[in-house]
Order: sequence, then C-alpha cells, then structure tokens
Amino acid sequence: MSANFTVPARFGQPIKSAPQQIASAIKESIVDGTLAPGTRLPTEQELTELFGVSRPTLREALKELRAAQVLIAERGRNGGYRVAEFSPRSLAATVGEFVSLSIAARTTTYRQLFEVRLALEVLAAQSAARNRTDADLERLEAALPRPDVDSFEKLLRDDIGFHRAVADASHNPLIIAYIGASSIAFQRFSGLEESYSEGIVAHLDEVFAGVRDRDADRAGQAMDVHLRYFADFYGTADREHGAPPAR
Repeated sequence: MSANFTVPARFGQPIKSAPQQIASAIKESIVDGTLAPGTRLPTEQELTELFGVSRPTLREALKELRAAQVLIAERGRNGGYRVAEFSPRSLAATVGEFVSLSIAARTTTYRQLFEVRLALEVLAAQSAARNRTDADLERLEAALPRPDVDSFEKLLRDDIGFHRAVADASHNPLIIAYIGASSIAFQRFSGLEESYSEGIVAHLDEVFAGVRDRDADRAGQAMDVHLRYFADFYGTADREHGAPPAR
C-alpha cells in the first residue's frame, strides 16, 4: 500500500533545483516518520501531481534518491519505489565507496583514514567486550585468523573478517557501519606485503581474550597494540600524502 504522503510546507522555496527540493522533501518525510522503511511511495503520476512538476523532473529526484540508497526501485506489475531499509551494511558500502574514492583522489589521506580506524577499532573492541553474546563469541573465535593459511590474500581477508566480527559483537549499528566502511577502503589500499604476515595477526588473540572475559580495557588495549603494528608498517607518523599504492 502506498504511503499517505503529503508535500512538506517548505517545498517550493527557491533554494535548490526542483529535483533537489523533491528529494529533500521525501527525505524529510522519512526523518519525521511519515515514510517508514519499507513503505511504498505513491505512483509517479500521483507524485507529479502532489509536487506540481513534470515527470522528467520527478524522475531526476527519484534517481538521486536511488543513488543515495534512500529509495529502492521495484520492477514488475506491482513495481514502484519504496523506502530502503537503512541497515549498517548498506551504510558501510556507501561510506566505504566514498572513502575509497576520496583516498584515490587524494582529498583524504591514508593517515586520516588510519587515525579514524584506530579510534573506532579500539572503541569496537571495548564495546564488544561489554555487549557480546555467547553466539558472538563463537563467531569471533571462528573468525580468528590463522597464520598458517594457504595464501597471503586469504590471511588479509580473514583479518578484515575478524575486525568486522568484533564490530558486530558491539551491537552498535554505527560502529558496524563505519568499521565496515574503513575495511572496504583498507582492502583496496592496504599495500601490505607477504613478509608482513606475522604483523597482520599480532595480538588478535589478546583482543579475543579481552572480549571473551568481558574485559573492555584489555580488549581495547590489545586492539590498539595490534593496529600500531600497521602504523609502523605504513610509516603513518611520517606519511604526508595519500595511500600506499593500490595492490
């Protein structure tokens, strides 16, 4: 069923283009609860009449909202647009893409990414120690990277999987999303070499032990030490520009 959608009073003010105003109006209706996640929007014809705009203008607004993952388009006889479910995973993908592009364009440096990642990962380990469930602990133990895996690439993937499992155990959707985003960027720009295999897994067993024992200080300190190894590898303290070369 379509939402009982009405045009917000501020629509029509000549601050933005018409498509931008429509997109803003729809987003405001999501924020104020008029449009809940999963709600189907009125038809394009109904929306053009509500906003008093042409169909191409409306479609430009809907295209913007789809690109921002605010709306989902559905095909078929009963197709149309509905409000997206705002999950941590979808936010991670969007932010991760932005971070990757900004590093590639050198509008964000690897040092800046690492500073944020360090703070978030320590917070995630502390939060996981406080909030983890028994099921989280089982997943975390299963995700612990093994230094004797068949390939260096798999070791890198396992390391990222462990960090994501720690974030999941925090049960904080923003921590989950932003660590997921930093992991996406890290995968693309790590520049790590096979000779660094030992550092990739260093102290992760201590992170696990801290989470297992619900010792937030121990878990956070172990995560801090683990990530300082990466700072040494990258020379982050001395790095002035951008990321290591993409692998």
